[in-house]
Amino acid sequence: MSMSITHLPTHWDAGEAYTVIAFLDLLRDQLWETYGDDITAMLRDASTAQHNEQQIALDFDDEPDF
Repeated sequence: MSMSITHLPTHWDAGEAYTVIAFLDLLRDQLWETYGDDITAMLRDASTAQHNEQQIALDFDDEPDF
């Protein structure tokens, strides 16, 4: 497999920069409209799994220091 490299110009005038930002906003909105529920569920599941792993690591059987 070969890696493809895409070069992005980094010197734009204000109009070109605005066009890119407007496109990214539109893309984000469309992706959220299409996949928003799936993304929310994925993040919720990942958060729940992370919290569960951290909870397992806690030791509640030790004696308090006081």
